[in-house]
Amino acid sequence: MNSDSYPIDPDHQPDQKPDALAAVKEDEKEKNPGKRPIGEIFSRAYEIYRNNPIMIVPSLIPMAAIIVGLLIFFGTIGLVAVFGNDGSIAFSVVAGLFLFAVLMIVLFFLAEGMTIEMVREASSGKKADISSAWQATAARMEPLVVTSFLAGIIVALGYALLFIPGLILSFAFYFVAQAVMIDGKSGMQALKASYRFVEANLSDALVVVLVSLAIGAILPGIPLIGPLICLLSLPYIYGLATLLYLDERDGILGRGD
Repeated sequence: MNSDSYPIDPDHQPDQKPDALAAVKEDEKEKNPGKRPIGEIFSRAYEIYRNNPIMIVPSLIPMAAIIVGLLIFFGTIGLVAVFGNDGSIAFSVVAGLFLFAVLMIVLFFLAEGMTIEMVREASSGKKADISSAWQATAARMEPLVVTSFLAGIIVALGYALLFIPGLILSFAFYFVAQAVMIDGKSGMQALKASYRFVEANLSDALVVVLVSLAIGAILPGIPLIGPLICLLSLPYIYGLATLLYLDERDGILGRGD
């Protein structure tokens, strides 16, 4: 039959099959994933924390250790004061404070590492688990502590020489713990990984760092409950940095860069 026998409607368009087009676009998005908007990082961190309140447990470990440590410390000093001499009292005070400070720093690193691992688990759809987080952190404890101390020494030198270099280094090494716990790096490799991450994601990293610092600075000032709220906010602060790090890392792996 001659096709000319049918009138042609100029307004007629071929079927677009929106479902098929949407499927193609979704497939392309999966093949070339991009970074999620920074606002989604904040909302996702809140969602993970809300669904996994057990994430606060690691942050409670240093706080409990502080209380127990102070009781032991003052009890020991009391015994030394009764049975020791002036020299032994002074030595015991200095040695005790030094060991206590080192223990607290290590415990804070432990808490951060465990929380990072719990956020990583929750971001993949699993429930945050204390046992698996402890095992993962224990396996990475040495590089986590050594790398964190190394970063702290370099940053301290930057502040001692000139304030601005110390500030820049603090920002550049902000994601050192994520580089250790997520990518298995240590030492200078972890420091370089954190620096490269900040350099490649300058604006998003700056937003996360500034908001985290603001939370840590403002919440303690709330009367009566400020310190408690600040403590409860630690998993959220760790979650922001971890999710941002995971988002960029997964995007790079997905793009094959």
